[in-house]
Amino acid sequence: MKTPFATLAVLFLLIVACAGTQERASLTLSVNSWIGYGPFYLAQEKGFFTDEGLDVSIVTTEGTAERKAAMVANRIDVLGDTVDLLVLSRDEQVPSVAVMELDVSNGADGIIVTDDIKTVADLKGKSIAVQKNFVGESFLLYVLKKYDLSPDDVELIDMESGAAGAAFVAGSVDVAVTYEPWLSKAKERENGKILISSADEPGVIVDILSVHEDVLAQRPDDIKKLMRAWFRAVDYAKQNPEEANAIMAKYYDLPPQEFADILTGVEWPGYEENKAYFGNAEAPGRILDVADVFSSAFLEIGIIKERPDMQQAVDGSLLATLYG
Repeated sequence: MKTPFATLAVLFLLIVACAGTQERASLTLSVNSWIGYGPFYLAQEKGFFTDEGLDVSIVTTEGTAERKAAMVANRIDVLGDTVDLLVLSRDEQVPSVAVMELDVSNGADGIIVTDDIKTVADLKGKSIAVQKNFVGESFLLYVLKKYDLSPDDVELIDMESGAAGAAFVAGSVDVAVTYEPWLSKAKERENGKILISSADEPGVIVDILSVHEDVLAQRPDDIKKLMRAWFRAVDYAKQNPEEANAIMAKYYDLPPQEFADILTGVEWPGYEENKAYFGNAEAPGRILDVADVFSSAFLEIGIIKERPDMQQAVDGSLLATLYG
């Protein structure tokens, strides 16, 4: 019996589609619910990963320990990270290497308090909800040190950052270290306000893309594809903000306008800014200076016992050859 032409055509299209999928490399990317990672979702929906020949699986994991364990166990290939957490990861022998700068918090992270707390000095003796071994704790330690307070002057309640923000709004805690959208929601509590944010301490909270060192060694071209798709998504968001915000906002269960308002506290550095931040062998970039500051703070407080070799944890070579 002859096979109808239409059936042959359908079979051909299925074979082509399957072949195309098989040719695409797969990467598993772990992020948390931080809105600065929005361009990854935009890249996925707009087909920028596919255009680069990638299949990217985006996994949301809030717990820092779980994300580190996943990296060690090779369950994830790349990770949305921060410079302070990279320092802690290298101290714990987590095989993470930073390859690019994703976003800079410019007011999207901070400490929310009740209005009886007027200054940082008023935090003395307070209980503070903060996620330990996470960027929130690093920011808090930085602020306490700057304003001549010790971690011993406060009581830390270990709580995931989003949960800390929710607990504050609900009235369960009076001080929380969190990020957007919870900073904006602080005013939903009758006496709630922002005490200090990353806008007051620029350059302290920087998100980076970290790669498992084995993946980086064996598949640098695939990581470059991911990086190019990210930059394309960032450019698209800047040129088409209304459409891009509508796409990204749904991944955070936010109305597009509220998402856009929150984004005013986030900056997405471009390609040239990235190259400057990472530098090169002859002229190291600022990322190593930032890592050194955190290393010093962690050493002083006793979170780490020795200074990690951050030269091995930062690699700007992919940026240098990303487009040629």
